[in-house]
Amino acid sequence: MTATETATAALVAALNASSALPDVRRDAVFDEVLEEFSDSGETYGRALVLRIGDSIDVVRRLGDGPEAYEHVRNADVEWFVARRVGTPADGAALAQKFDAGIEAVFAAIEANPTLSDAVTRAEIAEAIEIGSDSAGSKSVLTALIRVQLTYTSARAY
Repeated sequence: MTATETATAALVAALNASSALPDVRRDAVFDEVLEEFSDSGETYGRALVLRIGDSIDVVRRLGDGPEAYEHVRNADVEWFVARRVGTPADGAALAQKFDAGIEAVFAAIEANPTLSDAVTRAEIAEAIEIGSDSAGSKSVLTALIRVQLTYTSARAY
């Protein structure tokens, strides 16, 4: 397994350890998420999707220890909350569930910033991007939370 996949799997494990979040899905697309919301029967559908983002920096480190490469890579965590069709519109309840999920993502990373020693550091890299969408007859709140992973590897990938 590459160092990137090791770091990614550790981020997934840290997020999945939170009882406040649904299981992380890798690389799911928005349409699939919405279809699952329709089929779930729950008033509010929730999904957490992880995508491996850009490599920001790879630096070869030389010195006292073994040669290694330090990687800095983005991981994009997408958070979706949608109200099921046919349920009473309650914007406050939708916003509360949405905000609780964002708080849970931050708490999971703050509680385990080295992702059980799989990375040197995991941290929220940018202000989150929040959106509101009407997908068909669904009211959906979305967030993109960019997590920056810093780790070392014997390889440049």
